[in-house]
Amino acid sequence: MRLEGLEGKRARVRALLAQGLEALARTPVDPAPLRQALLDLEGPFLLVVVGEFNSGKSSLVNALLGEDLLPEGPTPTTDRIQLLEYGEEGREEGEGFLRLRKPHPLLRTLALVDTPGTNALLEHHEVLTRTFLPRADLILFVTSADRPLTRSEAEFLRLIRDWGKKVVLVVNKADLLSEEDREAVARYVAEGARAVLGEEVPLFLVSARRGKEGRDEGLLRLRDHVAEVIAMKALPLKLSAALGVLRRLLVEGEGALEAEAEEVGQALATCEALEDLLRRHVARVRRDFAGQVALVERVFREVEERGHRFLDETVRLGRLPDLLNAKAFRESFLKEVVQDAGARLERAVGEALRWLARREEELLLDALTLLKEARPLPKGEEPLLAPLEEALARFRPEEEAARLSGLAQEAVVRTLAGGVGGLGLGAALTLVLKGLVADLTGLLAGFFVAFLALSVLPRRKERAKRLLSQGLEEAYAAVRRALEEALEEGLARQEERFRGLYRDRCEALAERRHELKARKEALRRLREEAEALVA
Repeated sequence: MRLEGLEGKRARVRALLAQGLEALARTPVDPAPLRQALLDLEGPFLLVVVGEFNSGKSSLVNALLGEDLLPEGPTPTTDRIQLLEYGEEGREEGEGFLRLRKPHPLLRTLALVDTPGTNALLEHHEVLTRTFLPRADLILFVTSADRPLTRSEAEFLRLIRDWGKKVVLVVNKADLLSEEDREAVARYVAEGARAVLGEEVPLFLVSARRGKEGRDEGLLRLRDHVAEVIAMKALPLKLSAALGVLRRLLVEGEGALEAEAEEVGQALATCEALEDLLRRHVARVRRDFAGQVALVERVFREVEERGHRFLDETVRLGRLPDLLNAKAFRESFLKEVVQDAGARLERAVGEALRWLARREEELLLDALTLLKEARPLPKGEEPLLAPLEEALARFRPEEEAARLSGLAQEAVVRTLAGGVGGLGLGAALTLVLKGLVADLTGLLAGFFVAFLALSVLPRRKERAKRLLSQGLEEAYAAVRRALEEALEEGLARQEERFRGLYRDRCEALAERRHELKARKEALRRLREEAEALVA
């Protein structure tokens, strides 16, 4: 690619890294490696040497440079990263980091990093290596010919792969091998690396010890390869390395957002479970309330049955004097038919509305059971228990029943008593029954005129029964409508109060899930753009 094209690509990569920093700022992922990658775009080419201790990393670096700049030994010689840069002789020490300046010509074109061993014997060394790995533009992966590509080295190669770094494999101490063994080791390392990295990478068998004496062709080829890479591919590799860091962090960000979305989804599942509980509660209350209405209906049916018996016993020739005495007829009707119907109606309606009010308490208890039995609770669900328990503690079914009773009574009295104020349900029913007895008296008053026509008597009696039944049916219909209105009013209030315990939180969760989905999609698009640039 021409230089102008590379510079244009560098500008695109820089813009992508900046977008990545902004996108990752709203995730739990540490964006520090990406900030460093953005800074390193303008820095020198960074060659990072990694491998287990005693693989000869420091010896290899000294052999490449043709000068003993780093200490060597059979045991770990440093627990810090050593950065070699061009400059006047000097060193700066820091915690876990040592900067060495050398006026070596090779260091004019690159900065070279020697890392501590990555094996489990010195775990803190591995932490340091992992910390510096994201900055590498090229990885020089060193393994020893006497124990090539160990399990821990393969694991570290996977980490390198995840960061999208380019790798050069070096098998050091190749002078310990016969020619046949050299081929076997080279094949084993190449195949193992390909299995981990998913691609063929350059492989060199070297002897750092012999290379210092200028007697190792493998080291010379490695030195030429590094020089060629720096001369021809430094900027493309640097851009690819930065994009690898971006891709890795974006993948981590997508995973973190997906994990959070799963937690939010669990919490929303609880919201849906509460909604489902409420739906089943409403359906059950509507269905079972019919039993309460039937108890109210029984009051009217019993009055009707007594009224029919009264008419059967009264409207006959043997009771003619009673029929002619309208006052006596009314008093007998009120005594034998009406009795305590008004008081019984009030009790039946009151019990129906108390039953309705108590169902809300059952709903709260069912919700608490639902949450407490969901062990473990989805993360963040514990706060839902408190408002439910508080609502249950302050719940007063008697107060709700009284309020609903007032609504029902107002509706019934308005219908039965023609708007007369100050009446209760019982008084309203009594007023209706008094009106009915007056109608019955009027209906039967003309009987004495035609008493000789005996066929009139049965017809008048049946008309009286129908009149009584019709009046009671109308009164019952009014009460039933009032109870149905009270039912819907009560359920609406129960739904509103119950949803009020979790509505805001569940709406916030739904918004959060939508936001997480949008953020994850933005990270995915950015990652695909980065992958397209790498390709």
